[in-house]
Amino acid sequence: MKQSLFTKYLNELLNVEQFAGKDFCPNGLLVDATGDPDHKIEKVVTGVSLRDALIEKAIEDKADAIVVHHPNGFWNSIKDHRLVDRHGNYMRKLIKAGISLYGYHLPLDFHDTIGNNAVIAGLLKMQVASRFGYADIGVIGKCKITKPLLKSVFPKGVIMVGTVDPNARCTVAVCSGAGGSEIEEFGIGKKPCDVFITGEVRESTVIYAQENNITLVIAGHHRSEVFGVRALADLFSRTHGIRRGTFIDIDNPI
Repeated sequence: MKQSLFTKYLNELLNVEQFAGKDFCPNGLLVDATGDPDHKIEKVVTGVSLRDALIEKAIEDKADAIVVHHPNGFWNSIKDHRLVDRHGNYMRKLIKAGISLYGYHLPLDFHDTIGNNAVIAGLLKMQVASRFGYADIGVIGKCKITKPLLKSVFPKGVIMVGTVDPNARCTVAVCSGAGGSEIEEFGIGKKPCDVFITGEVRESTVIYAQENNITLVIAGHHRSEVFGVRALADLFSRTHGIRRGTFIDIDNPI
């Protein structure tokens, strides 16, 4: 598939226009490694975060493009100055290897079939009723929550604050990554929620959950966001014009 068509395909699939002005980084083609719109994209590597190790793996795989959820070096934040030196190194490696870079942040949290939260909900066998949180990226619905089920979805384990009746159909909210603060939509006098599943929280989030009788499940920022890029890789392998999609998980316990 030509790079120009691949870019159009991804931007339309993930509806990037919906998040214009709402996200914390650009979405879409971030590094055009060859400057050629006809550059063939046949082997695509996906990963949670842009980092040296992912680029090296993509070079070994002879990939034509990388698609990430966290485009480190491209965040709209003054704090990202810490990545300036690394950013330059990333760009040099990508351009030298002829590997274009794509990043999709909120679009890959939101998507209703291959988004992080939708995939988690599906694995939990949740009946999704509605959305919540910033840009409506979170999902909420009913399902049973058991420790074996959580282990199957998050095989590297979770931190659970509180308890849950494994025989009860609970109201469960899911907001991956750094979505812990979205718990404040729920609680006493607010929307009902029995279990809140996220990736990363503040110390105050735990207190809020305890004081509002919400069981908190913390899976890790990275580990709660492997789902979207993994689903993308599977989709690429079934997409006409792309020979192979490969998800590479370089684990991060945080």
